Amino acid sequence: MQDKINQFLKLQEIDIEIAEFEKSFEDLPKEISSLEKKIDFENIKISNLKEKINELEKEMKNYNNEIDSIDNKISEQEEKLFSINSTKEFEALQKETGDLKRLKLEIEDSQIKTMESADSSKKALAEMEEFFTNDIEPLKNQIETLKSKLKEYTDKKSKLSIERDSKTKSLDQDFLTKYESLMVDNPPVIVPAIGETCSYCCLTIPPQTYIKVLQKTEIINCPHCRKILIPEENLNE
Repeated sequence: MQDKINQFLKLQEIDIEIAEFEKSFEDLPKEISSLEKKIDFENIKISNLKEKINELEKEMKNYNNEIDSIDNKISEQEEKLFSINSTKEFEALQKETGDLKRLKLEIEDSQIKTMESADSSKKALAEMEEFFTNDIEPLKNQIETLKSKLKEYTDKKSKLSIERDSKTKSLDQDFLTKYESLMVDNPPVIVPAIGETCSYCCLTIPPQTYIKVLQKTEIINCPHCRKILIPEENLNE
């Protein structure tokens, strides 16, 4: 039984190391994802603002075209004024010219507002791009570092898992089944009984149970936490 215990203690060393690796990098994927989302969010903000600026510039171009068209119509109308003899036609044409000039003023007012909005958006874009360069761009290097670390941990864990699989083939399969069932609660599975106390849950075990632990003739589980109990001195053997 002692030989079996020693074999499983070596297996447990591997399991503890694997568990430590998993604990070390369990948050890395989330951290990487969080940084990537932050970069994507800032990229989307910049992209949306650029699209807004493009739309505003299109509006500016349309306003310019409308103003040019109105100017041409006003010029044509004013030229006609000199060739009209009828007072009624003159007044009608003059009113039409006045309406065009008022429409032009309305368009120019919208044009100014659009220009101000475009200038404000361009200023905001410059600030966003500066922030991205100074604060967001460095996150890409941070992500690469984290990915490299994650790969390193994953590779080491993979090697340990291969070593573990190789080792379990030569172990007592009945003992292994019991050991594996207790692994659900994470290692360690095998723990020392210190005096009449389980070192894992720190609860007192019955005297007769402790005697069986010291005899080392069978697998003894803690009646409280179900861990496999061994004498304290066995850890150093």
